[in-house]
Amino acid sequence: MDKTYRLKFSEREWIKPVFGVLIIFVMCIVFSPTNTKGDLVFLKFENLTNILRQVSENGIIAVGMTYVIIAGGIDLSVGSILALSATITAFGLMDWQLGFLITMALALAVSSIAGFLNGAITSWGKIQSFIVTLAMMTAARGFALFIANNNSRDVGFGPGGAPSVFAVFSTSYWGIPFPVFIFIATTLLFLLVLKKTKFGRYVYAIGSNEEAAVLAGLRVKWIRTYTFVLAGALSGLAGIIHAGQLMQGNPNDGVGFELDAIAAVVIGGTSLMGGKGTLEGTFAGVLIIGLLSNILGLHGIQKDFQLMLKGAIIVAAVFVQEGGIKLHPLRSMSRNKGETSRR
Repeated sequence: MDKTYRLKFSEREWIKPVFGVLIIFVMCIVFSPTNTKGDLVFLKFENLTNILRQVSENGIIAVGMTYVIIAGGIDLSVGSILALSATITAFGLMDWQLGFLITMALALAVSSIAGFLNGAITSWGKIQSFIVTLAMMTAARGFALFIANNNSRDVGFGPGGAPSVFAVFSTSYWGIPFPVFIFIATTLLFLLVLKKTKFGRYVYAIGSNEEAAVLAGLRVKWIRTYTFVLAGALSGLAGIIHAGQLMQGNPNDGVGFELDAIAAVVIGGTSLMGGKGTLEGTFAGVLIIGLLSNILGLHGIQKDFQLMLKGAIIVAAVFVQEGGIKLHPLRSMSRNKGETSRR
């Protein structure tokens, strides 16, 4: 009975981060500063929509990161791929005059290729994804700097500028920024893929037990590579949105975005050991990171302290998730010693 209860609860691990969002939200209300009229700044509609706008890019990246981590990998190159995509977007629209669709396709294609290289070298080269994506983090950033000649490129409209449709990424509908809708749609789409398709089940299988997945006849190398392609493509999409919101492509942007994405995924309950995680939890983790950053910003807390806090949160989340697992071998060892002594 107890085992059945634990199994059912483990299938709903995303409930924990959802409760975390509610707790953090209440705390933000309690500690919110007030304006001259005595109103809570945190609860202002403009502030809440600003939180959603700010987390949209990280949220889209975190969706791809969730797939990679569930499959037993890690991707440190997502921030650099975002910068590369944003740079290609700005130059494609302004200097190369490729038009909207071709520029978007080029940015997504280059980002996907970067992801493919990450996956292929990890899978067939048998090099740890940490090392491979660390190298890609440097290479993608360098390629972005090469394209931009170490400069940022502003995006403008009018004759010789970007087409007016590009303004959609900085437009709001019903008071909600358009990137928020992209973030939600992306999460829902890949949530269904993860839960309802064979590919999603294969991702879990590889992360849980790669040897068993190989023996079961799964194309482990290709499936793992696909997760990195997805992470690269979604980082490229986030880069397009980034360029659209800031109206520029800067090869130096995206620094630390991999930390935010990993933090959101881990806080959401995905195990860094692989084989466990949900996109519902990642969505909640993204909101938790956004709420914390916002309330700290409202109180004027410096960015460096916020980064230290995020690092501490990652360690704490991993400790909570994996700490209990490490106790089981110790328990079994003590049990075996007891049985030996009785004999």
